[in-house]
Amino acid sequence: MIKQIILLFLVSFMLSCDSRNDIRIYYLPKSHTHNDPQQTEILESQSSEFRWEKPDSWIPSKGSSMRIASFDVPFSTGMGDLSVMELGGDGGGPVANVNRWRGQIGLEPLEENEIMAQAQRGESELGPYQIFQLTNDSSSDRAILAAILSMNNSTLYIKLTASNDGIKELELDFRNFCSSIKYHSKI
Repeated sequence: MIKQIILLFLVSFMLSCDSRNDIRIYYLPKSHTHNDPQQTEILESQSSEFRWEKPDSWIPSKGSSMRIASFDVPFSTGMGDLSVMELGGDGGGPVANVNRWRGQIGLEPLEENEIMAQAQRGESELGPYQIFQLTNDSSSDRAILAAILSMNNSTLYIKLTASNDGIKELELDFRNFCSSIKYHSKI
């Protein structure tokens, strides 16, 4: 039995090694567990190089590891989900992302000129951004309001998912949030 364990260990060890002598460094995000939503919001925004002003009703939430920030966004008949993500380069670009979002709510893809014709403009301290409002009249329970803010080496994607009515109700808060985004200056 001991020989089998040692043999298994040696085989595992040999399979885990490769012939390269590279040093590999892996970074993992630090996990924070807090019960206080305001403290969670502070920690989330401190871990990012960005700052924003959110409505008091927006509740910081866990989201996914790809998100800079996540919020549960209440409206009169439900709860929306807002995500803030930073992707390298253009993050796939507006056309691919808008068409992916369109698919998420049951709409067919559009050509680039049709997508860009629907883009609305906004302005933040970081620069101009585009807003896309995506609704599906035959499926009013899920709609998307998204902003794309291109920067030097990356792109911010701010996406709110709610019902058609929720998107209409939350549009001004969403625009104000997007316009408030700026770089965090560490003192």
